[in-house]
Amino acid sequence: RLFSVNLLDDSGEIRATAFTQQVDRLFPMLEAGKVYYISNAQVKMARQQFSTLNNQYELTFDDSTIVEQCQETTGVPQEQYEFVPLANLMKYEKGAIVDVLCVVRSVEDVVEITPKNGPTDRKMVKRDMSVVDKSGYQVRATVWGDDAREFKVPVDAIVAFKGMRVGDFGGRTLSLPSIGSLMASPDIPEAHMLRGWYDSAGRNASFQTYESMGGGGGGGEGRTDQIKTMAAVRDENVGGDHAEYFSVKGTIVFVRSTTLAYPGCASPDCSKKVIEDASTGQWRCEKCERSFASPEYRYIFSVNVSDETGQNWLQCFNEVGEQLLGCSANEMIRLQQQDETAFNQRIADATFQEFQFRCRAKSETFNDNTRVRISVMTMTKVDYVAEAHRLNKLIEA
Repeated sequence: RLFSVNLLDDSGEIRATAFTQQVDRLFPMLEAGKVYYISNAQVKMARQQFSTLNNQYELTFDDSTIVEQCQETTGVPQEQYEFVPLANLMKYEKGAIVDVLCVVRSVEDVVEITPKNGPTDRKMVKRDMSVVDKSGYQVRATVWGDDAREFKVPVDAIVAFKGMRVGDFGGRTLSLPSIGSLMASPDIPEAHMLRGWYDSAGRNASFQTYESMGGGGGGGEGRTDQIKTMAAVRDENVGGDHAEYFSVKGTIVFVRSTTLAYPGCASPDCSKKVIEDASTGQWRCEKCERSFASPEYRYIFSVNVSDETGQNWLQCFNEVGEQLLGCSANEMIRLQQQDETAFNQRIADATFQEFQFRCRAKSETFNDNTRVRISVMTMTKVDYVAEAHRLNKLIEA
């Protein structure tokens, strides 16, 4: 058992974590927005992959740590943000942590979900909403657990989200992990400027969505991705100098099925790989610092896609894998271990299908070898009517 808190003073922010018995002792004492005197905490080098804060150190609370509430609360420092426009989310990798300042356009009811192929008694609560900002984009944002249950922010209100995790389902989405926070109607200059813009122009404005970009968004700047041939991707060295977004139309001719998925963390807002502890049989996530009876498998595999000009290897992640193979990674791993015939049939059914792939190409270096990796962001069945119109326009141009 553990919990983490982000602490703020005039000089900056730092993350603090308590474990086991200290959870029962200290968690009831701490409340967001209150001021405390804290002493006798251990100072350690921060594990940056587990923190959203710009600090090379972190604190650990132990049995000698003293926490006392401060009654004198004048001059309390404000939360610190580094806001990212919604239009720029494509510049951030899946899993990146960002702060956003936005207007709530719509809010859905709380829903209770069960993790795919997880224990039936393990439930998660979430609430989805649509948010917009001055950059002209609308994005789906999700809050979980108590944040979902207690979310009382009205439509058209301004919210500052700190530590939102970027997702790539349908283009780009945002999710508030347990280490993040939200503040409605923050009293900061950026919020006042956003309120003025929304009341004067934004309320009746039209917004672009990543889902509606079809072929995709060129680097998150509102451009339509160029549809390329496989030969053009190779000859133009797409992604060789910097990350590029584009679309290709092709047929899957081979699915690399030897390694389809990895064992991931079972937490709803984490996809980190977990490692099995041979002594306990538990699966340990070093990022969340939690253990689970079983992992949540997530797809990561390559497919060979061909068109009339050539072929290329494309890397697929979890959402695309579920769409292509028609089942969760947990189910596919079960078939691989228990029903080889059904497993092979799933792979066969996925081949020789034609799709339009929205891709991201980026040069990567590993062991002094540099190559361009092409990842599938979204995948859609080819709309042959729309494709005919596109080709006709090219002929007439």
